[in-house]
Amino acid sequence: MGRVLMARELSTSQLISMRDSIKAQLLAYAVKESGKNASEFIVRDALPLTDFGFTTEAWVNQAVQTVSTWTKDWSKELPKSKFVMFYGAINHSDAPTIILAKFAVGANGQTVKDIVDLGRMKAEDVVKCYFEPIMYKGGDTIHVSLYPDTTIAIRTEPLQWLVFVAEPYGEVISGPAK
Repeated sequence: MGRVLMARELSTSQLISMRDSIKAQLLAYAVKESGKNASEFIVRDALPLTDFGFTTEAWVNQAVQTVSTWTKDWSKELPKSKFVMFYGAINHSDAPTIILAKFAVGANGQTVKDIVDLGRMKAEDVVKCYFEPIMYKGGDTIHVSLYPDTTIAIRTEPLQWLVFVAEPYGEVISGPAK
C-alpha cells in the first residue's frame, strides 16, 4: 500500500506542484507508450461517464457494496489511445463508509496494482486524500473494488476519484487553441 496524504497535510503550492508533476508523468508515459509527440495530447480531469462508462457524469459507487467484503465497483477497458492516472479521492458523503479501494488490471482484475487506505478520511473535516499515482495504459482493463465498513446501496456514496486522462486531441477535446 502506498502512502496516503490528507488534504490538510499539503499547502496550496504543494498541491499545485503535485498536480503539475502528475500531469507531466502521465504525458511522458503516454508519449513513450504511443510514440506520438507531446503536442498531440491533452491531459485533463477524467469524467465518469465519458471516460469510464458510468451512467452519469456523477462520481458515485456503481454497485452495492457489502460490509467487510471486497466488491468490484466498476471496470472499464481503456481505448488504445487513452492513458489514465489515479492520484486521489474525495468522499462527499456525510458519513463515509468506504475504508479501502483496490486498483487492479487484467481481463478479470487478476493483477492488483495497489490498495489504498481511505479509512483515514473518515476522521477528517475535508474528506480528501492523495496517494501515490496509479497508472493505466491504453488497452488495459481497469478494475476498482471497494471495501466498506457498512453495506451501502448503489449510487449512494459519492466517492470522487482524482484522476487525469491523457488522450490525443480530438477524442473529447477538439484541439489546442491557436
